[in-house]
Amino acid sequence: MLTALVPTRNRPAECARQLHFLQGNKFVHRIIVLDASEPENSAAVRSACSGIAEFRHFAPQYRMADKLAVAVAGVATPYVALIPDDDIVLPQAIAAAIAFLDGHRDFVVAHGYFVAFRAHDDDIDMHQVIGFTPSIVDEQPLKRLYNLFRRYQSFYWGVFRTGIFRSAVAAACAMQVVAFRELTAMSTAILQGKVARLRFVYALRGQVKSHAAVHQSHPFFYFLRDAGEFFGNYVQFRDGIAEFIRRDGIATPPGVPLEQLLDLVYAAYLGREVDTGVINHAVELLLGEPLPPIQSDPPAPNWQEPVDGDVVHRSLAGNRRYIWRRQILDAEPRDEIAISDEDMVGVERQLEHYR
Repeated sequence: MLTALVPTRNRPAECARQLHFLQGNKFVHRIIVLDASEPENSAAVRSACSGIAEFRHFAPQYRMADKLAVAVAGVATPYVALIPDDDIVLPQAIAAAIAFLDGHRDFVVAHGYFVAFRAHDDDIDMHQVIGFTPSIVDEQPLKRLYNLFRRYQSFYWGVFRTGIFRSAVAAACAMQVVAFRELTAMSTAILQGKVARLRFVYALRGQVKSHAAVHQSHPFFYFLRDAGEFFGNYVQFRDGIAEFIRRDGIATPPGVPLEQLLDLVYAAYLGREVDTGVINHAVELLLGEPLPPIQSDPPAPNWQEPVDGDVVHRSLAGNRRYIWRRQILDAEPRDEIAISDEDMVGVERQLEHYR
């Protein structure tokens, strides 16, 4: 029913842990590891794949979108899912997403809640809900596009219909910058069908640093680094989406310039990413003021033992604790975020194989 694509680069330990996690949870689907590691690390990744996954090697300069496009071209299963080497996508959630898509032909992607976690010794500390926006179910494609970007949260790691994923990554390959490759994939997918956000934890996102530089992966920091290059690449991205809409015969409002409409849709997202305080800091740096460099990531919070309001469950095997912080259990908006006791038990049962 599904093919899982696992891109990795110079993270053999993380990749091995991910594969053993899937194996321990009796993941029944085909797994293809798309490796672009240096030779020593690549040998370790190949070894980790033995008996679990197919191994494909790419030159280190291969971009992730290029690897995905090559791999998905040969996928024959009706569904495909992208699984990172460092985060956790829950097999039970993948199965539920497949079941949903099987019964709802007008949906092209299904996913669920994304929860931030960190490991502390053997404990798993789940401390923030970072993906929760509701399903996007408008009948009109351009309204779906707007409702994605007015509260943008990526669904790249969801379960896709294979044809949708294939077209999305093919379009993304035309972009030169990571951020616009993601936005292209998300835009072309949502224009082709509805996206379901199901009411359970789908994935856990850890604290491993991305391979992509922040000015490649975050539009605002790309703008701070080179505004002219940012706008040039934005126009290429916007024009690519306009071409996709026209080529697919997607209806547009009569008398409304399509490019202007798209500019405003994307501004609904990009405008929220602007921080004028950081812009002022950047200007003063360029003018020679002796200021510290701009930090893109906030410092990681210090470890704290569970407090009143946190829920702690002990593992049935070993000394591990599963800690659900109050920030998750009381997260707002309540009509969109509701993690049940049953869901917590299911997540913990699967995490027993994440070691």
